[in-house]
Amino acid sequence: MTKNLIIFLFLSFLFPTSAFAHMIIGRIGFLDGLSHPVLGLDHLLAMISVGIISAQIGGKAIWTVPSAFVVLMIIGGIFGFSLIIDNFYFVEIGIIFSVILLGIAISIEKKIPTNFIIVFVGIFGLFHGIAHGLEIPAAASPILFILGFIIGTTGLHLFGVAIGHYAIKTSISLKILRLTGVTFAIYGIYLFIGI
Repeated sequence: MTKNLIIFLFLSFLFPTSAFAHMIIGRIGFLDGLSHPVLGLDHLLAMISVGIISAQIGGKAIWTVPSAFVVLMIIGGIFGFSLIIDNFYFVEIGIIFSVILLGIAISIEKKIPTNFIIVFVGIFGLFHGIAHGLEIPAAASPILFILGFIIGTTGLHLFGVAIGHYAIKTSISLKILRLTGVTFAIYGIYLFIGI
C-alpha cells in the first residue's frame, strides 16, 4: 500500500498540469484578483494608507473609512469591467493622486475631518476599482477576480489598521509613521512626474 502511494505521488509530480486542468480558470481569476492590489506598489501603498488613516482617526472610522473604499472599489470594478477603452490615463492619475494625498493625510495625522476623509477615500476607491475592473484577465472568471481583489484589499486595509494602531502608541513610532506618510507622498509625486 505504501509503495503504491509513493509511486502515485511520484507520477503526479511528473505530470502536475493534468491534475489542475479543470480548475485553472477559476483559480487564476481568484488568485489574480487577490494578488492584484499587492503587486502594484501604488495600489499597495494606497490600501495600507487607508487602514493607517482609519487607525489614526480611531473610533468608528476604523471600519467606516475602509468600508467606503471597498464599497466604491466594487462599484468601480464592475464599471471598469464593463468599459471598453484602450487608454485609462485618467484612472492612473486618480490612483497616483490617491497615493500622494493619502500619504499627506498620514503625515498630518488627525487634522482632517472624518467625513472629508470618507468622501475622498471613497473617490480613490472608485479609481482603484476601475483599474482592477479594466485589468480582469480575459481567461479569468470576473466574479472570482472581483472577489479576490476585495479580499486582497480588505486584508491590506486590516494590515494598515494594525500598523496605525501600534504606531500611534509612542512618540517615536508616531514620528516614523508621519515620515512614512511623507515617503508615500513623495513616491506618488515621483509616479506623477514619470507619466
